[in-house]
Amino acid sequence: MCRSPLERGLLALKSMAATEIALEGASTKSARTRARILDASARMLSERGYAETSLAAIADAAGLKVGSLYYYFDSKDELIYEVFRLGLTRSFEQVRDAVSAAGPGASPTQRLRVAIQAHLASLHTQGHYSIAGLRIVEQAPEVIRRRQYANQRAYGEFWHELLADAQGAGVIDPAADLITVRFLLFGAMNSSIDWPRPVRRNADQVADAIIRLTGFQLARAGS
Repeated sequence: MCRSPLERGLLALKSMAATEIALEGASTKSARTRARILDASARMLSERGYAETSLAAIADAAGLKVGSLYYYFDSKDELIYEVFRLGLTRSFEQVRDAVSAAGPGASPTQRLRVAIQAHLASLHTQGHYSIAGLRIVEQAPEVIRRRQYANQRAYGEFWHELLADAQGAGVIDPAADLITVRFLLFGAMNSSIDWPRPVRRNADQVADAIIRLTGFQLARAGS
């Protein structure tokens, strides 16, 4: 059966999120410890980069012995990959849920607007996971990068479908290359985490500015 990019993206999300759902649904000490290790890893990566993030530093930040990390992860690379995967999965899930919540009657322009707002909100609530996923992936070994690129492609296909629908609705120039549009859009959204604190804005304000900058004529949600 031939599936659309959106359907393939949603199926990939379900697969990517399975581990996280099991983790977040658990209340065991083991699950909480695993989450603490991941949080510490995300913080170390965002502050030090890949090369300077050692298992010893992660263990110390998580309040554990180095040997204890191997109970949860086979290697440093498996741990780092999980940080990248988890951050992206949370963003994908938040955007997917926002688009779904817009309802079946939402226009392509409304769906794109809420997706932009949700992606921005996810970036700014995930903190170290966002920074690690955006800045540190290219520092990681090729095997990690390839696995994360596959996850990113699924998310990218989801957005490509949203943009294609908006283009069909006349919101985006029919001659525009949607891959270029998508990369420009993500560049604008993702750069917002680097803004100096005094000039940071909430997700709605940033979304409005990006929409004006790109020239999208997007209806506000609910309009």
